Amino acid sequence: MSEEFWSGHRTGKHSWVLHRRGKACSTTKEMVDGQDGEAGEGKVFLPQSNNGGTSIKPNHKNRTSLQNCLSHNGKRSKLIAAFIVILLITVVIVISVVACCANNDDEDEKFDRTTFNLQQKFNGSFQMETPFSNETQGLNDVQRKLTELYESSHALGRFFSNAETFHLGSESAVVQYKLTFIFPEEELRNSTLSREIVYNVLRQFIYDQNEEESGAMFILPSSLKMHSMH
Repeated sequence: MSEEFWSGHRTGKHSWVLHRRGKACSTTKEMVDGQDGEAGEGKVFLPQSNNGGTSIKPNHKNRTSLQNCLSHNGKRSKLIAAFIVILLITVVIVISVVACCANNDDEDEKFDRTTFNLQQKFNGSFQMETPFSNETQGLNDVQRKLTELYESSHALGRFFSNAETFHLGSESAVVQYKLTFIFPEEELRNSTLSREIVYNVLRQFIYDQNEEESGAMFILPSSLKMHSMH
């Protein structure tokens, strides 16, 4: 058996170089005690290569920083994607609403009053709470209220023509009125322009009155009368 001779010397804090038959090899000795448990200066030395160099392995801290960077970039990309999706949905909704409003033309709003050659008239009376102090002004105010009421009616506004008011005497609080409607088709006489619909519009207005706000223009609800004129 041949005899082997070993010799060595310390090359660094943690490394020893052993010599065998003229060839050098290196080994890394990790010190696992209270003082030498951590690698020096954040680097881990790998065994020396044949050319005497020493390789350095990146530590765990660098890998963690890279992972955190990638994670942050991923979250930012998701936020940007979510914002784009929400923006697109909002744009689609706005465009849909605008298109719907543009195409939602009410056919009932399209009418030509020159073709309204038929008339429907109503007359009746109601009693004011107190007689007018100024008869002319009082009658004009009542006429204006009747005109505004029927012109603003969604069902009757397009057919309303005019309202007239009359007084029975200076001592009387009773006001007579006449309503005129014009329309293009005979079938409307007994449907939209029936006595029940015209009467209910005026009755609802009278019942919605506020006595304090109306003052001298307050109409007694129980006094309302209406008839169709043929």
